[in-house]
Amino acid sequence: MRVFARMIDGMVLCIVALWAMAALADGTFILSPVNPQPDKASLDPGLAVEYAYGEAKWLEEAEGWRGKTKPGPPLEGFVYGDSTVGEKILTADSSEYVVAFIKGLMHFKEGTHELEFQSNDGLRVMLSGQKVHEHDGRHKCEPKGITIITVPKTGWYAVEAVFFNRKFTACLDLSIRPSGGEWDFTNPEMYAHVAK
Repeated sequence: MRVFARMIDGMVLCIVALWAMAALADGTFILSPVNPQPDKASLDPGLAVEYAYGEAKWLEEAEGWRGKTKPGPPLEGFVYGDSTVGEKILTADSSEYVVAFIKGLMHFKEGTHELEFQSNDGLRVMLSGQKVHEHDGRHKCEPKGITIITVPKTGWYAVEAVFFNRKFTACLDLSIRPSGGEWDFTNPEMYAHVAK
């Protein structure tokens, strides 16, 4: 009987481990808040960004521009809907061939949230040092699945991203909803970066 009970316990542990692995594989990420949390007076609104101007068709090519950048005006956040042809990309000086290296903080409320990034073209996003989203290559303004995050407590969380756009139109935005709630776009108040 004890052998049977141990087998059952072992099977339960395996099922729990498999469930946890499946959750992570399905895009569920447990975030870690910035420690210590920044003082509000030390923050500027929006996300810091550095731009490079050149050809990139894939994120690997975009990464090749790192270190060949110049600072740009901060982004309001991931709040840039589909642009029109000829419109400057994000806060860059150009309407084409832009690579952006983005860094800052996002303010999340405690709980489980679903995120849906949209980009045109490529985008890779890291939250709390974890890659939570990647949509590589050239494509129209479109999402690529939903990412689920667990936020252990309300506060600021580190965000980094690499984005590129070749030409014509661009977008970089993020919708969010609490688990089972209504979708809404993120607002600029959710984004900040440490003042220099």
